[in-house]
Amino acid sequence: MSTQQGSGPSGEDKHEGFSKYVKRMRMAMRRSSAVKSSPAPATQEATGAPAPSQNTTLPATSRTPTASATVMSNWGAIQEQKARALAAKYGLALEPGEWKSSSDITVQRVVRPIRMRVRRTCHRCQTTFGPDKVCASCQHVRCTSCPRHPATKPSDTQAQTEVALQTLLSRKLREAAPPPPRPKEPRLTLPSRTGGQNVVHRPPRQRIRRTCHRCSTVFAANAVECSTCQHIRCTQCPREPEKLDKYPNGYPGDADPPPEMPARTWKKPRQRVRYFCHRCSNVYQSRETVCSHCGQEKCDETIREPYVMTVFLSLWTH
Repeated sequence: MSTQQGSGPSGEDKHEGFSKYVKRMRMAMRRSSAVKSSPAPATQEATGAPAPSQNTTLPATSRTPTASATVMSNWGAIQEQKARALAAKYGLALEPGEWKSSSDITVQRVVRPIRMRVRRTCHRCQTTFGPDKVCASCQHVRCTSCPRHPATKPSDTQAQTEVALQTLLSRKLREAAPPPPRPKEPRLTLPSRTGGQNVVHRPPRQRIRRTCHRCSTVFAANAVECSTCQHIRCTQCPREPEKLDKYPNGYPGDADPPPEMPARTWKKPRQRVRYFCHRCSNVYQSRETVCSHCGQEKCDETIREPYVMTVFLSLWTH
């Protein structure tokens, strides 16, 4: 093996350089993604190797549920072609005598689905993350806000949850939507007997009456003030028919009831009591114990008016 630039090195260095590139090629072959089954016939035509004899199917795995195996009998020729392509990529020339072709063995190659490389980008500085979870530009630790390319596929459980949520939302929207308007029924008409406008049949409606709670006078139609006592219609004025379940605190358009006078309470009549001096017949003033005319103090002989109450009190004390 010789380079295209410069003079050729010694035999040992040459052998070490060749083994180094062979190791690289093996690592590249191991890490390379699976090749589609279609390029296999083109490779066989270029190398002149016979076509694959049979196709066998490997047992399905969790990663490749429908993986199929292809039997390849020209494995050495394929490896040599890959080595020449890799040497040409790095500007090297692979001589025909330097490549030791391995014995052609039957190899089963499994076709696997293409896997895409996942890249994560820092949401702060838009720098692509390397193998570490720390951004090389801003030292930001990778978090859930950092975008991922390609985006994660929703799992079956998440998809079922989203479908259930969409179903609930659509059901709520249907329930919240107003009901469709009822179709208008054709009106029943009757020819007028007088030759005027036709009579239209209308559903029966009950007339509402309001009565004044003070004078029991029926309010006129659309009237708010009583024609008898000029009382403004309030919540205490009864309505016929009643709708207390719908309007428990009064009907629309009613005023607050005016303050009513308290009912008169019967009380026992009271009579003023007077005391007269038994000497000079002078009248004692209120809360007075000594006569202002003769100086006589109020005693048991003092005349009390009315007299019956005095007798009653004297009897009650004895």
